[in-house]
Amino acid sequence: MGDLLPPDVDFNFTPAAPIVGQEILFYADRKEGSGEVAEWSWSFGDAEGSTSKKRNPYFTFASAGTYQVTLVVRNADGAQHEVTKTVEVAPPPKEFLANIVWEFTNNAAVTHINEGSSAPVIGDDGTIYYLESRFGSVGNVVAVTDQGENAQLRWATELAGYIANAPSIGTDGSIYVNTWANDNMVYKLNGADGAIMWSGAGRGASNTTPAVDAEGNIYHGSRFTTGDGGAYSWSPSGEKRWEIIGVGSFYSAPVLSKDGNTVYFLNTSEGKVWAINTADGTSKWTESVGMGSGTHGSSLSMDSDGTIYYTTNAHVVAIADNGETGAVKWSADVKGAAQSGVVIGPTGELYTGAGAGLVSLNPQNGAVNWTYPMSTNESVPAVDVEGRVYIGSSDGKLVVVNALGQLLKEIELGDGVVNSPTITEDGTVFIEATSGANIKLFKIAVNESGPADSPWPMKGQDVKSTGRGR
Repeated sequence: MGDLLPPDVDFNFTPAAPIVGQEILFYADRKEGSGEVAEWSWSFGDAEGSTSKKRNPYFTFASAGTYQVTLVVRNADGAQHEVTKTVEVAPPPKEFLANIVWEFTNNAAVTHINEGSSAPVIGDDGTIYYLESRFGSVGNVVAVTDQGENAQLRWATELAGYIANAPSIGTDGSIYVNTWANDNMVYKLNGADGAIMWSGAGRGASNTTPAVDAEGNIYHGSRFTTGDGGAYSWSPSGEKRWEIIGVGSFYSAPVLSKDGNTVYFLNTSEGKVWAINTADGTSKWTESVGMGSGTHGSSLSMDSDGTIYYTTNAHVVAIADNGETGAVKWSADVKGAAQSGVVIGPTGELYTGAGAGLVSLNPQNGAVNWTYPMSTNESVPAVDVEGRVYIGSSDGKLVVVNALGQLLKEIELGDGVVNSPTITEDGTVFIEATSGANIKLFKIAVNESGPADSPWPMKGQDVKSTGRGR
């Protein structure tokens, strides 16, 4: 004896990110040129000093923490080799507890679900504002007081035009809404009583939610491809600050840069992003940037580095603002994402609704991480602090999945399209759903939650849907 080759091995384990109570398989293999192994000795580094003599043992850690797992192998001569690896064991995921607290309807018959990925918005005093639409006719803005276990109507204001978008809240607490009507393209309503403060004429708007800057100025698009269709900005007092017209339709919710100096629009006629100086409406880029395929109803969003995301019927697109020019960072083939929008999870993952369901993407290159199959239409997802993703289905459900794309819960809300969820600081979810001929507003309590600490956790970035990057 004494002439045996010394052993040389390595080991791995699965799952790579284990949690407490989860069985882990440790598996070892000899490296090329290694001698035979006569003895396998594992030490798992826990407080009990657990060991194993198996080549490929299973082990379960009883508590979360960082463990140094060591494998020592010996040949028949007693020559040994040792390898140690760190295993991070995470706490078990929190139990997901969610239940409907109340549902509310204004009992106004509707003939069409609110388009434009409609989502409720929440005022500083907790008032919830949402929309009721009647296709081809008038629509309502509804204000509801949350009384804890039930809701009470505060006011409902009828507007002279079909509403096909979502509201936003101004810096003074007022409500901004676009309508389809040419004579009243945009309204400002008093948040306290619903009184119309002013309205602005244009060429009609659809699938665009006004973005609000820090001074209270608003920015929105118009739906017409000719004439005075285009992009608009208004002051809080209703003065038209600037307009860009005759350049195509802007069926999208714009987004503002973090410094408030630039507003980004998606020109849906050409499928490209425009960068506009907020002060005067002049072009920041001389050339628009994008994939060139038309889209409809996309809700734009922004990452912490200023990357702009938008969706089309064929792509999810990331746009970089390089100062005097813009550029496509990447585009991902994702069919049917046009009427949703991109949101960002707590560790940077991107999520959007699409034809195949809820899609998770890598923010670095747009690679698809996973797809949760479901039927969804005109719902922008929302992400909570635990990385759970909420999205409305087209068959009456609020669907909640974890960051791995695994179903946590389906909550029955109605019999038709469920729109975009809004998550408040205490984790409460407010969401609209169709039920028969009515739009219903739901309050859903979620245990130990809140919006993700990310640059864009929900439609419009925040509960007021201001559309401002941060």
